[in-house]
Amino acid sequence: MDRLKDYIQQNWEALDEIPLPEGHLERFAARLEKEETKKIVPLWHKLVPLAAAVALFFCLSVPFWMHQPVSPDAYVCELHSEMGELHTYYRMQLEDHLMELETASKENPSEAVTHLLEAALQIEASCQQFDNQVLPTLPCSDEGIFAINQQYQNSLNSMQILCQQLNRVKEE
Repeated sequence: MDRLKDYIQQNWEALDEIPLPEGHLERFAARLEKEETKKIVPLWHKLVPLAAAVALFFCLSVPFWMHQPVSPDAYVCELHSEMGELHTYYRMQLEDHLMELETASKENPSEAVTHLLEAALQIEASCQQFDNQVLPTLPCSDEGIFAINQQYQNSLNSMQILCQQLNRVKEE
């Protein structure tokens, strides 16, 4: 093949002068017409049956997706949000009482108010320790909600007692 190519390149001018056989142009034109008349099918025509099959598959499988039983994870997620709301509620209540004690300590820096503030800060530290160590290990169940209720209800009751004591100190 290389020899033929080399021969053609070397003798190009001589080959250019040789007349073409009779009917060559007609045969060449007929061949071009055949190539031009070949039907070219666009790519999207080929993909339409595939797209229809995929659409049919999804249409037939949707009822199976819709009738799946509710997983326990959905229940866990609901409880998790309830636990978060409960935690936020109690933390806000505790913060309100702690701010009340801090304000009173600034207004009246007596020894009794200082001791009440220290006790409130201990309760706050206990709640913080509960948040860091116990809360992440609680199950997302009714038992977890019960544990949060117990911890924070006791802490809130203690803070309320401290605020009542603060009111008695203010009256004296």
